[in-house]
Amino acid sequence: MIDNIVLTQQFDQLAILSLNRPRALNAINPKLNKTIYAILEQWKDDNNIQAILINSSTERAFCSGGDIRLIYEDVKANNYVKGQEVFYRNYRLIYYVANYPKPIICLMNGITMGGGLGLGAVCHYRVVTDHSILAMPEVKIGLTPDAGCSRIFCAAPGFSGLRYMLTGHKFNAEEAIRLGFADYLIPSSEINLTIDSLKKQPIDVVLKPFHKTLQFDKKFLEEINQIYKASSVEEIISRLKVSNYPWAVEDVQAIEAASPLSVQISFDSWHKKPTKLRNTLQQEYNLVCHQLRHPDFAEGVRAAVIDKDKNPHWDQKPISKAEIKSFFDQNFLLFSE
Repeated sequence: MIDNIVLTQQFDQLAILSLNRPRALNAINPKLNKTIYAILEQWKDDNNIQAILINSSTERAFCSGGDIRLIYEDVKANNYVKGQEVFYRNYRLIYYVANYPKPIICLMNGITMGGGLGLGAVCHYRVVTDHSILAMPEVKIGLTPDAGCSRIFCAAPGFSGLRYMLTGHKFNAEEAIRLGFADYLIPSSEINLTIDSLKKQPIDVVLKPFHKTLQFDKKFLEEINQIYKASSVEEIISRLKVSNYPWAVEDVQAIEAASPLSVQISFDSWHKKPTKLRNTLQQEYNLVCHQLRHPDFAEGVRAAVIDKDKNPHWDQKPISKAEIKSFFDQNFLLFSE
C-alpha cells in the first residue's frame, strides 16, 4: 500500500487496487490520481503480477468522478490553470490505463459517474453489477460528457448516446452494456466469490459466465431516433414537447434544466463523432478548459454540490456559432508528443 487513499493486495497472479476515499465517493483528486499512477507503474514491471483488478473499498461507489468541489474552489479563485490541471491529469491517467500492457479488470459497483465512468470504460474487462448506478451528468454542472465517454456515446446504437449526453440521465448495468460502457454483469451477491476465483484462475474462465450482449428494444430505439435525429437542440426540444412517448416529459425537463451552453456543446460534440480515444480526450480537454472559464460551471457546481439548492441560474446570453466553434478549437494541448 503506497497511500491509505488506495488499498492494495497481491495474490498469486492478481493484484487488487481499491480506491479508498469513501466519504468523497472516491472522487479523483490530484493525490489519488498520482497514487493510482504510481502503483500501476510499480506493477507494470512486476513479473509475478499477471492481471490487475481496480475496485472500491466501499460498496456505495466505485468512483463519482473528478473532485469537482476542489476544481470549483480553484475557479472561484480565478485559478483556471490549476483547475484544468485536475482534468489534464485525469485524462492522462485514463489514456495510460487504456494502453496498460497488462489486463485490467474494473469493477464498477455502486455509483460510477463522470471521470469514474471514463476510467472504468477504458479497462480491458469492464464489469458492472445490479448495484451499479452510472451517469455522465456533466450538462447539469456546466460541463459536457468527458473522460473519453463522448466516444462511447457516439458509438452507441442510433441516437441513444446523444440522448444520454443531453439529458444526463442515470442508467443501470444493463443499459451500460447496451450503450457500450460494460461487457460483464455480475450479481452483487457473487462479487466476493468472483474475486476469489480471479486470484486462482484465468480471467476469461472466471468472467465468461457473466458476459452479456444486450440490445435496445427495437421499438424504443426507433422512438429515440425519431426525436433525437434532428438538426438542432431546439428541434429536439420541440419534438419532445409534443411527443406522446412516456419518457419524453422527463427528457425535456432534464434538457431544459441543464446548462444551455453545455447542451449545445454536447450536441455538437456527439455529431463530430470522434473514434479514437486520443482524439476524443483532446477534444474534451479543449471543451472543459473553455467551460471552466464560463460562468455556468461555477454556478452549476454551486447549485448541485455547494449549496445543493438544485436551482442553477444559467447564463442567458445568446449562444453564437462562433462561440461554440471557439470551444472546439485546439488551443489547450493534452498530448504534446
